[in-house]
Amino acid sequence: MTDRTPLHFSWLLPLCTPDWAARPGQWIQLAQAVEYAGLDSLWIPGGALCADSLGVAAALCAHTRRVQLSVSVPPEVMLPAALATTLQSLQSISGHRVHLHLPNSERSAFGEWLNRDQRSERIGEYLHILQQLLAPNEGGLDYQGLYFQLENAGVARRELPAPTLVLDDSHSHALVAEHAQTCLLAPGHPQWLGKEIQRWRAIQPSLKFACTFGLILGDSEDLAWETAASLLPVPDLPTESFATLPRARHPLRQWEVHPNLLQLAPGQPLILVGTPPQIATRLQELHGLGLNHLILEGGPAVRDVLRFGEQVLPHLRKERPHHEC
Repeated sequence: MTDRTPLHFSWLLPLCTPDWAARPGQWIQLAQAVEYAGLDSLWIPGGALCADSLGVAAALCAHTRRVQLSVSVPPEVMLPAALATTLQSLQSISGHRVHLHLPNSERSAFGEWLNRDQRSERIGEYLHILQQLLAPNEGGLDYQGLYFQLENAGVARRELPAPTLVLDDSHSHALVAEHAQTCLLAPGHPQWLGKEIQRWRAIQPSLKFACTFGLILGDSEDLAWETAASLLPVPDLPTESFATLPRARHPLRQWEVHPNLLQLAPGQPLILVGTPPQIATRLQELHGLGLNHLILEGGPAVRDVLRFGEQVLPHLRKERPHHEC
């Protein structure tokens, strides 16, 4: 059955690249472009190689009005009570626009060396504490667990809506089913994504699903693939122009796993390559599989965001009216 929930679009802020990690002026410009272009949210990644996602989100609250801020915070970075306090502040100053992603990665980079079972136990305690402290309640929280002990935590918390929680599909089924509103799926062939969505829905029917996709647009299909060839790190690819080659002869298309979907190796991101109408068709197809939220990783330039808003979103507005953007 086709999911009639409106398709939600995020644009990935490239905070984990050295030339963007310390450029707040560019963060602001890109965030404002995402808002102007009609996308739903800005995805703010977090990790050992990234600028502090919570600090970036706080800075962007003052420069945006509508766009949601999807903040990725590795749970090793901050204790759950401290994160709850910070999220409450972000919810307040942003006007309730914060979503939270807790990734399942990079443990050793932040000094954690627990085994898989211990990590699952710790994350379970972390989520239990976090969600209690984000729920409206006038009293403090006392908690005694294996990994966390709290006394009268959150006594000053305010009645604010808790951020939507996104968890990776690599977390345990029980944790995702109990705590998450959205499950972030690993990249894969559309057939695999469809099967994964059905499998997760059998576990938790109310889950929504997200996935990250690269995006390369062209005025023609040939130009889109030529642009992809110039941008992607593919070894031994000829350097001459391919714009005049027949479609089947373009060397890069040997990695086309589905129409307009490129994947250079298993586990790597899927990249949408094509014209605006072709991309819109693929997005509708992905929505039909059950994906509710697409995180787009395009170029960092403002023009790439505006081009998506001006040339792709209009093709989807019959399915997704402008007031829902």
